[in-house]
Amino acid sequence: MNRSMDTGTTGPVKLQYWSASHNVDAPDRWPAPLEFDTVEDAVAFAMTQAPANRELAWLRTPDGGVMKPDQIRRAFELGRL
Repeated sequence: MNRSMDTGTTGPVKLQYWSASHNVDAPDRWPAPLEFDTVEDAVAFAMTQAPANRELAWLRTPDGGVMKPDQIRRAFELGRL
């Protein structure tokens, strides 16, 4: 299992909503992310919200990994979190 999806990974986890055209690997800072204590909490929040302007959820894990929208959706659907 990918460390970013490891249920033992605890915060702070940063959740950000960006447009699909934004490059998550860009060196710029994440503007005002939402912070969660665990990856599980952040994924549950991302999957139960309806963001404005068709933005997508991205997670930055405590170990510096990034979960992209398809990884968040897959983790939620598989019940791994």
